[in-house]
Amino acid sequence: MNLRVVGVYREPEFSPGKIAADAAIIDQVLTQLRAEGASTEAMTAARFAAYPPGNVDLVIAMCQGASALSQLATMNEAGAVTVNSALAIRNCYRDLLAAGLMRAGVPIPEGALLSTSLPLNPKALRVFDLSAPLYVKRGNLHALGPDDVCRVEGLQRLEQTLASFGSRGIELVYVQQEVNGAVVKFYGVGNDYFAAIPENGTTLTDAAKLSLERAARAAAGALGLEIWGGDAIVEDASCTIIDFNDWPSFEPVRAPAAAAIARRCLRLVRHHPLTRNAFA
Repeated sequence: MNLRVVGVYREPEFSPGKIAADAAIIDQVLTQLRAEGASTEAMTAARFAAYPPGNVDLVIAMCQGASALSQLATMNEAGAVTVNSALAIRNCYRDLLAAGLMRAGVPIPEGALLSTSLPLNPKALRVFDLSAPLYVKRGNLHALGPDDVCRVEGLQRLEQTLASFGSRGIELVYVQQEVNGAVVKFYGVGNDYFAAIPENGTTLTDAAKLSLERAARAAAGALGLEIWGGDAIVEDASCTIIDFNDWPSFEPVRAPAAAAIARRCLRLVRHHPLTRNAFA
């Protein structure tokens, strides 16, 4: 096999409290690919952006910053298989995420992007029940710190929270209606792997798991993701997706997920017209 693979770690600033866990899933996938005969290399996102490697068949990438995503897109255009693609990763930024899921018919809570500049535009609040709790989330990337997701009740508290985000230089937030039910973390790899783990330790019914899996796969397809995960609220047999991520750490299911990711990547390379000769 002549397959050359590069793994790109997530930038530390986008991996709060998860640097080791995020690196571990990349490392384990590379180990799986080496066992299949591939030549592998791992690098930071900064090094990848500044000194991109040549003659690469496959890039497995957790990077999220603009410079690394630009380089990832360039390598994809040059013929490398990129998992996930730069476009799919960008689709998971919160300023694009909800719209992408909504277009695909994925069940999500009522939500809207709001400017942190006050006063609030009353029209932007029409989708919300202001007598019920709301979540205010950083409007570009996922949460980078404990203050990037806030639960609020009432218009006054909402305005105070927007002002607080604005004081930190965050110009846009995503506001989401709270949904009642059990919180479930889920993880997926293409059409090859799916796991759902309720946070309260209960067991999902088969109907609930099937409903969640169908919704999550539809979301991944709409966003263009091969490696994905997120959070959902499940009640009875219905589910609502409240967050979706490109390439999570897979911490509770790392070993089976890494094996599934490696298999998926090899399949993608084999079926790509410019990289399938790497198996010669």
